[in-house]
Amino acid sequence: MPDLTIKPENLVLLFIVVAMVWEVLAGRTRDGRKTREDWNMALLTATVMVLVQRPALVLVTAFIGGLLVPQWQGVLADFEAANFWWVLLGYIALEEFLHGIGHWFAHARRPKSQHLQRLQALFKMGHRPHHLSGGNDGRGQLSVTQTFVEHWLWWFIMPNYWFQFFCVYLGLTEVFLVGTAIKGLWAAHNHVNWNYDLYFLNHPQAWVRKTMYGLCHILTFPTQHHHHHARGKNSGSNLCNLLAIYDWLVFDSLVIEREKPAIYGWKQSPEEEHSVLTRFLATDLAKLRVSKPASKPVSEAAKQAV
Repeated sequence: MPDLTIKPENLVLLFIVVAMVWEVLAGRTRDGRKTREDWNMALLTATVMVLVQRPALVLVTAFIGGLLVPQWQGVLADFEAANFWWVLLGYIALEEFLHGIGHWFAHARRPKSQHLQRLQALFKMGHRPHHLSGGNDGRGQLSVTQTFVEHWLWWFIMPNYWFQFFCVYLGLTEVFLVGTAIKGLWAAHNHVNWNYDLYFLNHPQAWVRKTMYGLCHILTFPTQHHHHHARGKNSGSNLCNLLAIYDWLVFDSLVIEREKPAIYGWKQSPEEEHSVLTRFLATDLAKLRVSKPASKPVSEAAKQAV
C-alpha cells in the first residue's frame, strides 16, 4: 500500500489549477473559447460537488449498506492491504466500465420502451451541461475546468459513483482514494486545451504514428476526448475517460482523428447560453425524449449537437 501523506484528491485539484493557469496564460481561454457562463458553471459545479453531492453519496451508501448488509462494512480492508495493486487495477477497470455504461446510455439512440425513454431522458439531462462550452457562435473550445461540469443530477444517477462509495463502505478506502485520483487526473488531462497526441499521430516516422495509433486503442488521449466534445458526427464517440479499450471492444465508439475538432460544444437554447442555473437545474425532460432513433447507438448525441 502506498504512502498517502499527500491526499490524492489534492493532486487532481492541483493539476486542474496549474492547467487552468497555463490555459489562461497561453491564451486558450480568449476570443470566445471560454465564456463567462463557462467559468461560472465550473465554479458552481465544483462547489456543489465538494459540499453536497460527494458527501451525500457517502452518507446514502453508508446508510444503505448499514441497512441491507451491515456485516459487510469494512470486510475487504484486510484483503486490500494484502493485495493493494491488484485490487486497485480491478477497481479502476470496473469503475471505468460502469462509467462507460452510464455514459453510453446518455448518448445512445432512443429506446423503444417508454420506461427506458424516461430513464434515458434523466441521463441526457444530467450529461447535457458537460457538452455546453462556449456559445452558439462556434468559437468555444474545451477547457480543463469543464472536467467536472455536469447537471446536479449526474452524480446521483451514474453507476460508477455508487460503486466508488460502496467500495469505501466495504473497506477499500485507500484503493478508492488512489484509483479515483488516477482516473481524475487522466480525465482532467483529457480536458485541457491541448492536443499533444497529434504530434505523435502525425509524426513523420511511421513506427511512431503506428505506436500512438495502437495506444489510442488502449488509453483515451486528449484529441479523442476533444472529438467527444465536438459539434458533429463524433460527439457520441470515445465514451471512456481512461480506457479506450472499452470504446474499441465493447461500445463500438472508438474514433481516432489526426486533427482537432473544427467546432466544439452542442448548440444551446437562449436560456442555456446565458443562464448557468438553467444548465445546472434544467427539468424539462420531454424535449429529450422526442428525437428519432439513430442508426447507431452513439449517433443521437451527434444529431443533437449539429
